[in-house]
Amino acid sequence: MAVNDTTAPPHATVDMEVPMKSSAPPPPGYKAATAGAGDHDWVVEATLRALLCVTSLAGVIVMVTSKQTEMIPISPTMAVPMDAKFNHSASYIYYVAALSVAFLYSIVTGASSVLALKNAGGSSVKRQFHMVILDSLLFGIVASAAGATTAVSYIGLKGNSHSRWHEICHVYDSYCRHLKGSISLSLMSSIELLLLIWLAFYVLSKKIRGSRKY
Repeated sequence: MAVNDTTAPPHATVDMEVPMKSSAPPPPGYKAATAGAGDHDWVVEATLRALLCVTSLAGVIVMVTSKQTEMIPISPTMAVPMDAKFNHSASYIYYVAALSVAFLYSIVTGASSVLALKNAGGSSVKRQFHMVILDSLLFGIVASAAGATTAVSYIGLKGNSHSRWHEICHVYDSYCRHLKGSISLSLMSSIELLLLIWLAFYVLSKKIRGSRKY
């Protein structure tokens, strides 16, 4: 009696295998597609960092040029010149230092954003993670400086009867206008940093969702 050979040929074993999910890297066209789709994100980031550079520098300039001298009467027959300067208050000095750091930071990170825009593969996840941490840290510094400056400036505008602190803005009107303008610029810088943080989280979430498809 003849014995039948039941061994499957080699090609049959390969054809019957169940396809498994591949862990290979994304195809070459994937990076190009995602880079092209995310170019506008890097443009928005670079624009926000350029705006941060402008508003922080303008805030410092307006603050340091807020000097005003007025004749203050000390007796019915005598008046002496008295200056109002930003360096007379520790909170204003901290404010200038914080916005100066924001200005320098915006230059460095703005150049990094431009390089990421020119990179065909786009910005890396590692860079975005570092940007979130640094932007959050600077946001806290600028926001705290703006808050401290606003509190001191409000006392100069309205005074505090309980502490017997008198308002000065009715005398140093130009000085207080400079303070108001500088505080407005610092609030704009804080908003720009907050938008940068949100943008970084948005870009990271897109990268994570895209990596899960492969």
